[in-house]
Amino acid sequence: MLHDLLAAMKGHGGGIFVWRGSKFKVNNDLGLLHPCEVAIVEEIMDVATDFKKITSFCDAHDGGGVETGDHHGGIYLSSLSAALRATATTTFHRTVLELEEKLLFDPELPLTTALVAVRPLGPTLATLATLVTQIEEKHLHGCQILETVHKLIALSVGQVKEVLSRIEQKVHAVLYHQLTLWLLHGLLLDPHQEFFISTCASSPSSSANTTMSTTSSLSQQTETLSLEESTDKMSSTPECHLRLEMLPAHIPLSVAEKVLFIGEFILVFEHGALRENGESRPSLASSRSGQVLKKREGEFRGLLADLAAEQTFSVDKFSRAIETIRNCVSEELWKLVMEADLLGELSDLKAVFLLGRGELFQALVPIITPFLLTPADPCADLTELFRSAGRQVLMEDSVLEKFTLSLKMPPTTVAATSTHTSEEQWGALRLTYSARWPLHKLLTSTAQDKYNAIFTFLLDVRRAQHRLQQLWLVQSRGGRLGEGSCLRWTLRHHMALLIDNIQYYLQADVLESQHWQLVKAVNETQDYQQLVAAHHVFLASVAAQCFLHSPVVARAIHCLLGLVHRFCAHLESFVGNGSTDREMVESLHEEFERAAAQLFFMLSNLRLHRAEQQQHTSQLIMRIDYNRYYSRHSGSLQRLTAACREGQ
Repeated sequence: MLHDLLAAMKGHGGGIFVWRGSKFKVNNDLGLLHPCEVAIVEEIMDVATDFKKITSFCDAHDGGGVETGDHHGGIYLSSLSAALRATATTTFHRTVLELEEKLLFDPELPLTTALVAVRPLGPTLATLATLVTQIEEKHLHGCQILETVHKLIALSVGQVKEVLSRIEQKVHAVLYHQLTLWLLHGLLLDPHQEFFISTCASSPSSSANTTMSTTSSLSQQTETLSLEESTDKMSSTPECHLRLEMLPAHIPLSVAEKVLFIGEFILVFEHGALRENGESRPSLASSRSGQVLKKREGEFRGLLADLAAEQTFSVDKFSRAIETIRNCVSEELWKLVMEADLLGELSDLKAVFLLGRGELFQALVPIITPFLLTPADPCADLTELFRSAGRQVLMEDSVLEKFTLSLKMPPTTVAATSTHTSEEQWGALRLTYSARWPLHKLLTSTAQDKYNAIFTFLLDVRRAQHRLQQLWLVQSRGGRLGEGSCLRWTLRHHMALLIDNIQYYLQADVLESQHWQLVKAVNETQDYQQLVAAHHVFLASVAAQCFLHSPVVARAIHCLLGLVHRFCAHLESFVGNGSTDREMVESLHEEFERAAAQLFFMLSNLRLHRAEQQQHTSQLIMRIDYNRYYSRHSGSLQRLTAACREGQ
């Protein structure tokens, strides 16, 4: 019976000790065992059950292969399997062997001897069995395993905690190996999609044939995978992103974002530089290729090796190490973008996207207007017209070549090209900026979308101002726009005054002020990420101070601009004729007065109820109400607005 017991402890059942379902059962149908012996044997079998669960788990995941159609295998599971065998199972095997030696020496060995021998291992094996059960039931994979082990360590004490810490250290070795390649070389060694960072080029199918058994085999295949991935990334630089479902809870998200930033920088800039080298032309990329972490690579490699040697994972030490590497990378990247003339590029963006070169659009609007008066191709390329206007105002070709002007109508209206109005086409104008290396990571498509939103608004204001100025030129040159009262000229004067004040607010109080703060932030920092943050703040501040994030105010300003365009279109249609539609002018005058009053009241309410917008709201109110016209006539304007609302 004792021999059968020892066999069951090794995981092999028999006639007395039977494996049923998911645990060993004691078969005492013949009554060979006393009830006290049954209780002792059942306690021993509980330990043997945990041992069998662990060994079955290890047998299933030795080799690190990926199961077909799922991601249950991988390097982390293989490493965990090796760690379980090296710690708990080896100790249990040694205990059973010692019991066998005692049984051979004393065939009458009591059951209590076996119980006393295995009982100290019970808590450890039970905890490890719980670990493998959670992994199997929840189908945990890759870095998710680290989170499960770390949580169990936090709930454990004594010997159990020591064993789990040794297991965590061995599994973390895989993480540190991946981090070393990613942080120092931009190589994502992740054949089984286990890391918390992924690229578009990474896919399970492309790496399913790669098999690694333990951490030792990981290092053996590093050179092959590194060479393959390096070749792929030289031909294309895939986008990288965090896989939050794979991020262990004990690694802060902010630290993971730094890890992503560092590796992505190495991936994009180092390998992007190698790609430019292949074009056989000198560039900033080729001159700085391979120089990012070369001087401190040994230091950082040793830093990560020291972390891997720590028996317990320390979030503080890990965070400090990543921050040290990030500081170095960010400073190097700052040097690169400054050498690429970042300030000059920002100046070009301001000149075009933010209408800093007003004379450019003074020349562009008359050139492009005839083209937009008739329905056009919804994806028309207007770049040549844009560059022609730029050459008229003596802009450098090197600047003009960076920009592309096109017509991008919304997808919902592409089918109805014949119904496109001129105003819709003006609102669909989009600029595209070709950013050179390495500024392409700063001036991304997302950033350009924000620039275009601001550009569309500023262009609408500038065009309204231009049309009102052209009407004034016609009047000043003695042009006849019909007989009758001077109401239309009074209305034109009121419109021009309001639009000019809004334009001055945008140009002086918003664009110049915010651009100066951006340039100041760029000059005061040597950290690329702080520079990126300053650029994001700049775009957000400009959009907010243009009230693009305030739908109510944005609609009010858009309504005012629409009335200006309607008024100008009406008067332009009567140039050279002897009359104008007086009723139309009077109607436009009433609508404009009401819209201007609504804008003033909205801004006043916004200033009272939105503390974060109080400063720039007050600034715009001061510009449009500089002569106290709206303040003095607030009562009558309010009654006019209320009456018009009732009439609607």
